[in-house]
Amino acid sequence: MGTETELKLSLAAEDIPLLIQHPLLSTPPKRLKLYNTYFDTPDLDLTKQRVAVRERRVLRKTLLTVKTAQRSEGGISQRSEWEAPTLPGRFDFATLIDDANLAEALSLKAAQLVPVFTTDFSRRVWTLSFRRATIEVALDQGTISVQRDELTREQPICELELELKQGNPATLFALARMLSRHVRLHPADESKAARGYALFLDTRHVPSKAESLSIQPRATTIAVFQYITRSCIAQLQANESGIRSPQDEEYVHQARVALRRLRTALRLFADALPTGFAERWSNAWRDVAQELGNARNWDVFCTEQLPLLDQDLGEHPDLLALRGFAHQKRLAAHEAAKVCITSKAYSLNIISFCEALMNLKDSTDTIRTYATKALRRRHKRFVQGAKLAHTLNAEERHEVRIDLKKLRYTLDFFESLYPKKRVQAFSRALASTQELLGHMNDLATAEVLMAERDTSETDVPLAWAKGRMSAYLEMLPSALKPVIKLDTPWEK
Repeated sequence: MGTETELKLSLAAEDIPLLIQHPLLSTPPKRLKLYNTYFDTPDLDLTKQRVAVRERRVLRKTLLTVKTAQRSEGGISQRSEWEAPTLPGRFDFATLIDDANLAEALSLKAAQLVPVFTTDFSRRVWTLSFRRATIEVALDQGTISVQRDELTREQPICELELELKQGNPATLFALARMLSRHVRLHPADESKAARGYALFLDTRHVPSKAESLSIQPRATTIAVFQYITRSCIAQLQANESGIRSPQDEEYVHQARVALRRLRTALRLFADALPTGFAERWSNAWRDVAQELGNARNWDVFCTEQLPLLDQDLGEHPDLLALRGFAHQKRLAAHEAAKVCITSKAYSLNIISFCEALMNLKDSTDTIRTYATKALRRRHKRFVQGAKLAHTLNAEERHEVRIDLKKLRYTLDFFESLYPKKRVQAFSRALASTQELLGHMNDLATAEVLMAERDTSETDVPLAWAKGRMSAYLEMLPSALKPVIKLDTPWEK
């Protein structure tokens, strides 16, 4: 058995000539033609168990390969792999696999295995010595193909695989950064097998929400920071496809949430990180956050504020003009967000950040004390602002809302460290208060967005927003009072 450690990167086919001109790829590559057939039972039992069985044909040789569940750490995938020569259609798992339980389980299913999909691609291979590591660089170009229900569906393959043969896994990101000099290389977590199954099942992407985190009380502070920020990057990347080809504004929302959580984590752990680390990377992600934030603001305005304006103002001339203006602004904001996340700078940011995470030196302190201090600090700041919220202007109230969001994100990060029932009660109270502050912020944002128009002094939609804000201001003190007095779950 071997352990495969690799970083997968997508690239545009038209960029291949530029990529292979890189000095690190100056030696002639080894060329292979690979045809793979992936097998499973009719009920797809193997993929449900996160096992892949593949026959690979290379010239006149056939290889049988078994791979187990892919584990991803900061964009680098690791999985167990067994591979040996075989005869086509002969699944001799007993002699291939040294894990007795897995070998027996697969042997029992061998007679049921049928082809599910194929991959057919050309591979160019370089073996590099890079920073005291040995890395195999494989450039693959071809297709994934599924034949089902008398239809053939295909998907292109154009990717670069960096497989660590010896050395520090962080060098995979360092090499990716170096190879990104002239072309866009984008970290892509999905294996060819995962993509093949998705094509077979005709799986549709859906917006990805933040995953629940489970933190061990004895975990070190740096290890927890790496765990949290990697989950944020994973959520961000899981929503990229919906931003590239707009299907649902929820993709923008969830990608923005991922970046807000990421930047919150950077500030939250600033004291535990090397000097300047948090500020540098918070600034590095700021432009992406602003583009997504602008798109999200116009989404909220068009889907939430305009319908309310319709109810109250109907066919008022000012509202008719506003609809067209908002529609154009929303399209432009989404296009800007798309340009941002398909840029070379964005991809390089992900590569460089993941490299920086892997190069952090672990700490000796454990997370529980750090988490409690952070929550106390966040809570104290929020309560101070909340007590004065009804007297503040829109900008100052926005800061109170941001403090509440930071408190909620911090509690989300650390909730597994505290009693579940107390966390749930506190979170529910925060959520209801955040909803009201959110409505108020949406109105304040709507005023800013509407102010971008050239209008007369009597702007009816703007007057509507100001009137609605007055009603919310009257509700604010009673909404904040229970949260200010609520027992916190991190205090005994």
